[in-house]
Amino acid sequence: MTDGFSQPRVLRAHAKLNVSLRVLAREESGFHSVETVLLRLELADRIELETTGQPGIHLEVTGDASVPADDRNLCWRAARALYEHVEREGGTRIRLEKSVPAGAGLGGGSADAAAVLRGLNEAWGRPLSGSALLGLAGELGSDVPFGLCDAPMVLAWERGRRMLPLEAPPSMPVLVVVPAYPIGAGDAYGWLAEDRAAGLVSPPGPCLHPGPAEFSNRSALDRLAVNDLEEPVFRRHPELAEIRDTLADLGAAIAILCGSGSCVAGVFRDTAARDRAAEVFQGVDGLSVLRTRTLGRDGPAG
Repeated sequence: MTDGFSQPRVLRAHAKLNVSLRVLAREESGFHSVETVLLRLELADRIELETTGQPGIHLEVTGDASVPADDRNLCWRAARALYEHVEREGGTRIRLEKSVPAGAGLGGGSADAAAVLRGLNEAWGRPLSGSALLGLAGELGSDVPFGLCDAPMVLAWERGRRMLPLEAPPSMPVLVVVPAYPIGAGDAYGWLAEDRAAGLVSPPGPCLHPGPAEFSNRSALDRLAVNDLEEPVFRRHPELAEIRDTLADLGAAIAILCGSGSCVAGVFRDTAARDRAAEVFQGVDGLSVLRTRTLGRDGPAG
């Protein structure tokens, strides 16, 4: 096992987009089982890891004052879990520069946690195998395992711990519309459970997906796009439904709530159409926009 970092290690923690999110039955653990198709976005946080002479985990956060810099932060908890799992002593400084909005449904915190797990494990000489690291990631959150996967697109089950890598389509322009408020994942899933119990939404139906080779076809993805959390979230926040519908009217091939929200994303055929849509939302009170791309089989964009 190595002693750690000879110099600070810089990592990028990429956001994700749930192109499809089917929410199945609630498990005994209290969490819902899901079946989801995840695409990685170019949008990413920047993480710097550094060995320190001071024991413990020291976290600094810039870019978003709402993100805690203590044990409430998922990347702090990831580092602590790894330290405890390998029974390691010493200290690590984590500098987290946020670009992915929090409480947005883009998996920023999960991506941060995965980057810390991967970075520390590699720096320490890989004391945990890939499967062991994946298991640890799954204990931290449903989206954390995807951050450990090299594939830019996967079909995932069982809180994300089972993944089938897929051949992603070529990189596509994406516009993310960001409201001024976050939505907690627990709230969104709770609303879905309430609405299903009240008969306001249908119980989960069968998940019908094309064959693995067909996922690389953009048209197949367009037909696949569905998010079971949209209806309960939109019932509480109808303005988000209006954003989705506007994105579709502006030419988005896919217009969808990002995970549990609060962001709404539009996936476009070309950059010009994406940028025209961005102009419509720019300057709207209470909204901001992020222009990004999916990471496709043609490699990282830009």
